[in-house]
Amino acid sequence: MALQTMISKTWKQLQGLRGSPLTRGRKAAEAGKLTKAAGIWQEGARAGDGECQFALAEALAKGIGVLRDPGGAFRWYLAAAESGLALAQTRVASLYARGIGHAGEGEGRAGGDAPFFLAQDDKAARHWARLAAEQGNVEAQVLLGWLLSRDGGPGVPREPEDAARWYGRAADAGNATGMVGLANLISAGEVPGREPAEAYPLYRRAADQDNATAAYFTGTHLLNGIGTDADPVEARRWLSKASEAGIIAAMRLLGLLYLRGTVGRADPVQAETWIRRAAVKGDADSMVLLAELHQQGRTTVPNRSEAVVWYTAAAEAGNARAALALGQIHLRGDGVIPDAARGLRYLEQAAAELPEAEFQLGMCFLEGMGVPEDHDRARQHIMKAAGQRHADATYNLGVMHYHGKGVPLDKEAAFRCYAAAAELGSASAQFRLAYAMTLGVEIPEDPERAITLFTLSAQQGHVVSQVNLARMLLKHRPDAEAELADVRRRMETAAAQEFPAVLAVLGEMAWRLDQDRETAMALVARAEALGDPHAAYVREMVTAAAGPLPAA
Repeated sequence: MALQTMISKTWKQLQGLRGSPLTRGRKAAEAGKLTKAAGIWQEGARAGDGECQFALAEALAKGIGVLRDPGGAFRWYLAAAESGLALAQTRVASLYARGIGHAGEGEGRAGGDAPFFLAQDDKAARHWARLAAEQGNVEAQVLLGWLLSRDGGPGVPREPEDAARWYGRAADAGNATGMVGLANLISAGEVPGREPAEAYPLYRRAADQDNATAAYFTGTHLLNGIGTDADPVEARRWLSKASEAGIIAAMRLLGLLYLRGTVGRADPVQAETWIRRAAVKGDADSMVLLAELHQQGRTTVPNRSEAVVWYTAAAEAGNARAALALGQIHLRGDGVIPDAARGLRYLEQAAAELPEAEFQLGMCFLEGMGVPEDHDRARQHIMKAAGQRHADATYNLGVMHYHGKGVPLDKEAAFRCYAAAAELGSASAQFRLAYAMTLGVEIPEDPERAITLFTLSAQQGHVVSQVNLARMLLKHRPDAEAELADVRRRMETAAAQEFPAVLAVLGEMAWRLDQDRETAMALVARAEALGDPHAAYVREMVTAAAGPLPAA
């Protein structure tokens, strides 16, 4: 120990005569003598000079004047950190936060020269970041805020309130990243006494410093009117800045704004451009959006094959929506050669996250789509989806109970499923329950409740519900002008598709509501030509009231 003290004292005397080793090393580096610079810093580092230790660590980390050596760099960073140098403490904290290399990497390599490995260690990272942060190092304050805001593993829990304090100190020093970190915690409701709307001013201050992430959040807050008045035009301006700076989420959102015409007229070309840019950068959600645009024919040059390419890329990245779409595409042969086995594999992948995929798997086995019928496997998948409150799965479980497919025949259980599915929003279940209520055979008759359920189903585009709703209103509420006008408007769209039952009931409405015999009979004639059994009743009703039409 005495020898080390003596060496250190002698070194300081010498450096006073020749200039500090840090300065001499810098001068050598500026003159392009990088190897000499590293050698000078190494002498100073071995003599215990913290700044030289840090300079040497930087050279070793970057391969400046010496061979790159991550392990040696870390050891000198640590030595400088132990000497109290805040910058070195920050660097050590950063290295512990992310770790270096992988355990076991390079094992068995000739000569035993395995790459350096440093295990990620949030506890150690927080320790070193705190030491530097307490010295006023703003970079360390931001790093400590980030470390405290995340779960560091066993024994290192999140500490959002402490994170907010350190982010706040960095923000007070004018650091944009600190402002964003604090704003994120406030927005998430994790800072006591601060409302989520209070995040906006912080995002805006950071955005004014050209922080791209802050520009994105400034845009989203302006778009949704959070903490400020909604301003879609200004929102798009900030989202454009964030997109140009490479923020992928901003690119995707900007594309959606152009697609939906949120600001001015829709611009499909700009929409596709920004969504494609985000997809090319690896954003799986954007890949799915781009695939959907191709599939729907909404791109500049629609291409179903390209849709499959983007869906596949997204599915390989783990996107469940893409896997679900691919399952359906391969089962149907939509732009590809039908491949049931591949379709089922994609559905199974998606089912890990999406009840819809679980339901689709069940329907494949129930109806033998691409696979042999297997009611037992159908029941397993459909019950699992129904257990996740999937409306159509719940309805189809009721159908299985009603017919005894894969489950015991149990009509009471079937109607319980129909009722649950109707509450979840299944148009088919709402229709089935309402229809039973109009008959009053399997469940008690209830015309008023039936009208409510028919209405809910009709509003979802269920054409048969629209027909039954019109008939129920004509019978039970003939003076309900607004309701009759609404269902009539919905059916007129279906009439263009030559749906015979719709034509017949529209004919009845033309006569009973408008006394328009000519239109009524024309609609009835079209319905009869398409084989609708109700059309004859309407014809008789009109003829009995007004007599036959005169001969041409």
